This record gives sequence, structure tokens and C-alpha cells, in this order.
Amino acid sequence: MTSYLLKFIDMDRFNRLLSFGCGLSVIIMASCTEENDPLGAEVAADNAIYFAAHTELSRAGDITTNNITSFNVYAYTGSVTSPSLFMDNVTVNKTASNTWTYTPLRYWPANESVDFYAFAPASWLGDNSPLKPVGYDSYPGTEDIIYAVSPDLIGSAGVPNAQVIFHFRHALAKVTVKMSSTNEDLSVRVTNVVLTNLMTKGNFSFPPESTSDILAEGNVGKWSDQNTPLSYILHVSRDKDDVIRLTTTPTDMSDIGSKLGGPKYMMPQVLTWRSNGAGNDTYIAVMCSVYDTKTGLKLWPNENTPPENVVQSSTFGDGILKFPLSTSRFSQWDPGYHYIYSIVINSNEEMGAIEFGTPTVDTYVDVSSYYE
Repeated sequence: MTSYLLKFIDMDRFNRLLSFGCGLSVIIMASCTEENDPLGAEVAADNAIYFAAHTELSRAGDITTNNITSFNVYAYTGSVTSPSLFMDNVTVNKTASNTWTYTPLRYWPANESVDFYAFAPASWLGDNSPLKPVGYDSYPGTEDIIYAVSPDLIGSAGVPNAQVIFHFRHALAKVTVKMSSTNEDLSVRVTNVVLTNLMTKGNFSFPPESTSDILAEGNVGKWSDQNTPLSYILHVSRDKDDVIRLTTTPTDMSDIGSKLGGPKYMMPQVLTWRSNGAGNDTYIAVMCSVYDTKTGLKLWPNENTPPENVVQSSTFGDGILKFPLSTSRFSQWDPGYHYIYSIVINSNEEMGAIEFGTPTVDTYVDVSSYYE
């Protein structure tokens, strides 16, 4: 059988080939809530304050209506400019009968409205007030965080009052990378996959309006003052047994059993691709090698591969591929969205280079991108 060499391309040519061989599809589905409230939204028999909660419909690993077991609440009376603390970081726990309890029980104040702020997990806010921007460090990306606001509520003394029902939203974006190779004549061996140059710290501000309303500018939390760019490791091969061989079935790099893997919950942020992977560009870095399946001949990297695409310190003599996180359809991650990047690595004899398959973006709302 005649074998051929695969040459990697410089990034300018990569961009031209990408426009020729890469299709991008983005799927956005409206997030849902569960119609039947399993958390016991019954009417209270007195003017005590009771709680119930649900979250946006989500995927495995996320905080959901079914798996949330506790959340914390701050509440305030008075005006926006002069608030008075009414409930101070109270922990609300779910019982075996799917109702929510806390102590000591509080009662609706007479002739005053109450603004409620809820969040999970408890460690998120610490000693901070939800009335001010809350600092948060999203690294290493293993924690989902949710928030809810139910403002301007009034109870009536001596009559039954409905529960305060929190409609939680996700504060972070979720990112998954899937990889495959559909050319059975190739053996693509992946050693490292890293999300590069992403902001990890910032301040979150609770919205002033109710999160139970349809998504709008005033009822979605905001991130600001983002800083501290770092890399998030999805996979690293410490020895030959950790090397991933791609197949026609996409491998979820966030579900391969690595202690460094797992879904990544990332701070919503602007994504940059200006310098083809240099400077402040945000991208997926893939270290891999490509072999001929039948002969075992290493096809890429090779003597024609540009130095910037060769990893000099690699144990396996790998090259590096860079896939931009920003696409023609979106240039930033938004909270409550799940972005799924599907990368297909194949060869193309006519182009004489590695061909890139489709990245997809999938939420919590789902968005999908394909590199091919």
C-alpha cells in the first residue's frame, strides 16, 4: 500500500482551509423548567415564610431541581438605597418528603415587602452580601453555581401565604470537548487537551429583578472585572496507557475518568482569536500524533511540520493543533449555556494536510460547533 505524508499547515493557510473544509452548526434550545414541582409548593397554614425551588433543566453534573439538597438565603426589607437585613445567610435544607426547612422560622413582617436572594452552593458567597458584587474564582472549573432572586414579596398576617418559590439560574457557562476521527486508515493518538488563556476570576452581581420572569436584561446576573487567565486541563497522558486513540465514535474529553477531566464550568467571557493562537487568544490546544493504521508509519508531525506546531518536549513526539473557541456564530460564552466543541481529525490527500472536522456547541441551553 502506498503511504503518504501529512503536512501540517501554517495558521494563515489553516484559516483558508478551515473556510473550505469546516462547517459550523449552532443549536440553541430554550431552557426548560419542570412542570410538576417535586419540592412541595403547598400553601402554608400561617404567616410563616416557607420556601420551594426549581432550576433550569440541565445535564448530568449540573445542579438540578432533583439533585439540589440545600441552598442559602439572604433577605432584606426597606428600600433599595437603605436596605435592612432580614435573613442573614440562612441555610435551607430539603427533607426526605421533598419540602424545604430552615431554623429559626421567620414570619412575614407587617406592612413591608421583602427581597429574597438565594444561591448554591453555600461556599459561593461566603461572608459577602448579594447586594454587592461577589468575587468568585471558577478554577479548576469543577463547580456549578446557581442563583435566584424573588424581590418585593409581601405576606399577610393571619392568612395562609404561598411559598417563596426560587427559580434558580446557572451563573456559569459549561464547556465540553469531543474528539473523533472518521478515517479508518489513520490512527490519531491524543495525549493532551487543554482550554487555553481563559479568565478565571471576576465579580458576579445579582440581578435586581425576579429570575422567574422570561430572560431579560434586568433579571440575569452580570460578570465584571474578569482577570487571571489560566489553562484548564481536560486530559493529560502521563504514560502510554493514558493516550487516547480516536475512533469514529466521538470521545468526550470531559468524561474519560481523568482526575483532571470532567465538565468544565467556566466564567462567561469574551473569546479572542486575533493572532492564530498567540498573545491573548483563547483556544483548544490538542497534542497528538497521526499514524498510518496498517503500516504504523508516523504521518504527522513530520519533517515538513512548522516548528511552532511541534512540541519539542513531548514524550511521544507530538504536534500541537489549535482550535479557536470563538467561532463565526458566537464570540463569547454566556451564562446558562453548554458549549460543545466537536473536533474531527482526518487526512485529506488533495489538501496534503490534516483536515478539521466539525466543533459543535451544546444548555443547560445548548449550543454546538464543529471543526472538520
